[in-house]
Amino acid sequence: MSQVESDAARETLVVLRAKDRDEEAFHELVRRYERRILYYSHRILGSDFDFADVLQEIWMKVFLRITTLDAPEAFRVWLYKIAHDVAIDQLRKNRRYQVGHIGDTPTVEAEISGGWNERELLENAEVVHATLDRLSLLHREVLTLRFLEGLDLSEIAEVLSCSIGTVKSRIYYAKSAMRKLLEASYDE
Repeated sequence: MSQVESDAARETLVVLRAKDRDEEAFHELVRRYERRILYYSHRILGSDFDFADVLQEIWMKVFLRITTLDAPEAFRVWLYKIAHDVAIDQLRKNRRYQVGHIGDTPTVEAEISGGWNERELLENAEVVHATLDRLSLLHREVLTLRFLEGLDLSEIAEVLSCSIGTVKSRIYYAKSAMRKLLEASYDE
């Protein structure tokens, strides 16, 4: 058994224990995911929210619903779905939820070739995060889930309740919008 398989098996066991209302197991899940969920929530909501309240609501929903989780091995995606739903609810409550449609999004005509240079992105992380914050919610969340949280396309589709084709399209347009904003900031 590989290290990845071993880690996944351990996590599945922890989830199963948490489903049985094992408090220690639930706290282990919180410890494992708290920083990731905080980061994801911050990327979606921006900085104008009380993240202690947001995290509390997410973890309360996880605690109340974990017994209904049918596939313990899918815990990570299920957790991100709850975090996504709580974040969207928070945006709606604050009347700041404006989803742009793909057709409304400015696109770059040129084909994106070769992907992003990862070294340059790491060196300019602050610029990248500031640029990410300037994107629409749809674009920000899909890029965060894919490139910062490492979810695959099917997992993102499940979190966002859309098709894989929609996820691919959103990633394409989000990368185009991100590239355009980054290029504009470097031209200034």
